[in-house]
Amino acid sequence: MALSKMARVNVGVIGCGKAGQAHLHWYAQNPACRIVGAYDPDKDRSQVIAKEHAAVAFASWQELASHPGISLISVCGPESVRGQQSVFVSQQGKHSLCEKPLANSLAECDRMIDAAEAGNVFLMTFFNMRFHPVVDAVNQVLDQIGPIYALRLDYTQYRTTVGWRHKIEQGGGVLKSQGVHPIDLATHWAGPVATVSGEMSVVHPQREVEDFALIVLRFQSGAVGEIYTCYTDRQEEAMYGSLHGMKGRLIFTLSPYQPELNQVQLQTNGGSRIVSLRAADVIDPVYPGLMDCSKRAIDHFVACVAARKPSHLNGQLGRQAIEIVLAGYESQRRGGKVALPLEEFDTGDLRGCFPRFDTRGYGFVD
Repeated sequence: MALSKMARVNVGVIGCGKAGQAHLHWYAQNPACRIVGAYDPDKDRSQVIAKEHAAVAFASWQELASHPGISLISVCGPESVRGQQSVFVSQQGKHSLCEKPLANSLAECDRMIDAAEAGNVFLMTFFNMRFHPVVDAVNQVLDQIGPIYALRLDYTQYRTTVGWRHKIEQGGGVLKSQGVHPIDLATHWAGPVATVSGEMSVVHPQREVEDFALIVLRFQSGAVGEIYTCYTDRQEEAMYGSLHGMKGRLIFTLSPYQPELNQVQLQTNGGSRIVSLRAADVIDPVYPGLMDCSKRAIDHFVACVAARKPSHLNGQLGRQAIEIVLAGYESQRRGGKVALPLEEFDTGDLRGCFPRFDTRGYGFVD
């Protein structure tokens, strides 16, 4: 829809940390948007962010969500409160763009989805990597490798810090926080998952949830997938992927920080070639390697709201990723494969899902 024909979308943001500030940046770049307000538990941060965008710094997220002049809200707070916030936003008749992971439990996801449906509003999961030039290139040539029989996606970082996202009340660690990106892409390319097997470890002695995770997926198609994600791998931070089909193979690198590393290679019996990436509209100022994918994700949902058309990246997709994450945790707890659909996950014994690696005598080297 042409911008001149789009209705004005008034925006608010709950949570003004790194993610929330990225959302605000791209809303500010969209001429169809007007940023009305922001909320963060850090009042000084709220004031600074609001002043930067000529907006209101709200005293509470409830006050922001119930403001009659706001129609779309990005929910960027911690996942421990994200579900509660999204439900309230929907109950106020506002559309919500929720950061990933969507929530801590399937019950929370269901409440979020149900509240959006009851309020006749849209809920989108912020799977921004779906809009990345690397993912676009893979989608473009995927049919050339034939039916996928196997895939592997690694998404790793090296972090020595310990913060709120490493606490048990967040409902999980790196698999839930970071692994949902490769999980979403794996299901996008290979389809629904039938079974999940998982191995988790807590390597950093001061963390309470897994910072190393490896899960094996058996897709309904019969294909097998492996997802590896951690905060303890010293290789260059990026997503590294390989898709194996009956007629060929795709290899790709998707780097959050270094756009020059972004690449897709197609290998078939006819030879190997580099697949051209589309030119980015802009380069992300915080994550240069993500190029324009966050901008495109924001613009997509703004256009959906203006046109009263739901996004394909809905709450069900966010729930699907969480179900696979929780099945990985349950697999670690049980010591075996877990079939989907998953019965409601018991969050009362999370520590049983995250065995500790004994680092005594070694410490953790920065």
